[in-house]
Amino acid sequence: MSNFSLINKENIKNSSFVLDERESHHVVSVLRLKENDQLTLTDGQGTIYKAIVNEAHKKAVKGKILNKKFIKHERNYKVHLALPLIKNSRFKIALEKSVELGVDELTPIRFDKSVKSSINHDKLSSSIHSACKQSMRAYFPRLNKLKNFTEWHDDQSVNIVCLINSDKTIIEQLDTIKNLSKNKKINLIVGPEGDFSENEKKIINEKNFIKVNLGRTILRTETAIVSLISIINELLINNE
Repeated sequence: MSNFSLINKENIKNSSFVLDERESHHVVSVLRLKENDQLTLTDGQGTIYKAIVNEAHKKAVKGKILNKKFIKHERNYKVHLALPLIKNSRFKIALEKSVELGVDELTPIRFDKSVKSSINHDKLSSSIHSACKQSMRAYFPRLNKLKNFTEWHDDQSVNIVCLINSDKTIIEQLDTIKNLSKNKKINLIVGPEGDFSENEKKIINEKNFIKVNLGRTILRTETAIVSLISIINELLINNE
């Protein structure tokens, strides 16, 4: 288990730090750290701190910052995932794995065929923090409020949609994606359980989304999300 914790920059003063109650409880009760143990902190904005615990209490862990390092983004693009409202257990998998794979921004999306219509924003934020700490991410992704599909499209970004009936794979669309994506945001979207509605497919065509398929096997939504992010990252990072 990673001894990685989130800290608010405001809680670092004169090389000393104090964790909030939630992080302190995790450090003491889950990680079982004690006085003089070392841990790694991040502000979620790119800075990693090496620190040592001076006081280990469940409500307030305090200590000393030993050193810090700013981690530069390794990519020249950002990934924004449209996270469809699917069944809770599968939604959690999609959320956690997309965070571990490095998405920069997440927007829960309500589709015409979504199986639910609401989210618990605080609970999602907590899951994101846990996934970031587990994967030791220096940058925590932004979580947006729930939107309808029609509100999500962004003309200033590269919009990629996964469609099983698309006649092109990501590799076949790679040159187009590379030419458009440098220093831009890449919007990725996968349909909900039951697929896009006819009206949503019409919008996809009208807005000129880059359409890709992940093979002819019908994947579950969460599987398609993980595959799409992984392939995009691998192809773009290794072909910069």
